[in-house]
Amino acid sequence: MIRGRPVSPRKIRAPNSYEVAIGARRCFFGPLYHYRVHLVNSLAPNTKPSIVTVHCASGNDDLGNHTLALNQEFSFDFCSIPFKTLFFCHFWWGNKNKAFDAFDDKRPCGERNCYWFAKNDGIWLSEHSDPNWALRKLFDWE
Repeated sequence: MIRGRPVSPRKIRAPNSYEVAIGARRCFFGPLYHYRVHLVNSLAPNTKPSIVTVHCASGNDDLGNHTLALNQEFSFDFCSIPFKTLFFCHFWWGNKNKAFDAFDDKRPCGERNCYWFAKNDGIWLSEHSDPNWALRKLFDWE
């Protein structure tokens, strides 16, 4: 089951345990297989262009293109099938872009949340329930 939604600009926050428990009830393999992927436009203020486009898909689901303003997020949640679930995403920013695996069940995100940030210097990831903690740069723009 896939649910994607654009989220209006706001401070990024982690879901509370009640939100995770409600969503997780629907997973066949149990709550430990419920994940959420967040894609965030974290470009610096006054950056031109300030819009980031993101497209995510799996072998079974195409989540379409989403245009994100500064600090806007697109997120989707799903139930992982052990050793089979893979979502790939593609960020575009002006003449720069980067495609990457946003979720791979062979190496799932910690704490069941993957926060991907498009920043001026590249693509950053946090796998922590607090998305502003333990950020690490994984990719440069191409």
